[in-house]
Amino acid sequence: MSAQVSFSTEKHTHDGPRLELVPPVRSTVSSMGFAFIVMALVALGMGLVMVVTTSVAAQSKELSELRTEATQLDYRAASLTTDLQKTSSSALLAMRASELGMVPNPYPAFIRLSDKAILGEARAVTTEEAPGLRVRQKDAGASPQVGTSPTEQVLPAAPGADR
Repeated sequence: MSAQVSFSTEKHTHDGPRLELVPPVRSTVSSMGFAFIVMALVALGMGLVMVVTTSVAAQSKELSELRTEATQLDYRAASLTTDLQKTSSSALLAMRASELGMVPNPYPAFIRLSDKAILGEARAVTTEEAPGLRVRQKDAGASPQVGTSPTEQVLPAAPGADR
């Protein structure tokens, strides 16, 4: 099949509807109304930014105060731990016991808790068993004070720490 072009002299008529231009629709919102809406949205956004910024600043101040308090509590805990270690050291306990008139017992007896048996022979101790372990008595009526040795260095307390 071959393609042939046919030219006709007849005029074509359309029986369907004719297309026409539609008039433009006028907007119902004026440019002043649009400007008002945009300005209201900008003002609302700026107000929200101010509220959020103020809230963040207040929380930042509170966080700074809490960090300062935590640092002071860390210093206080370290101070109390040091005091506890000094107080519970075996050398200090032996010295305080000796100042109270106690002497070490070289003949200990032990109680086995599982069957309540006494292991060893319990003997009374005189002050002659360990003469090198005795400490001189300071004042008979005064109780020894923790941390009052002449060689102890007194360090400043942390701010807010009550010593």
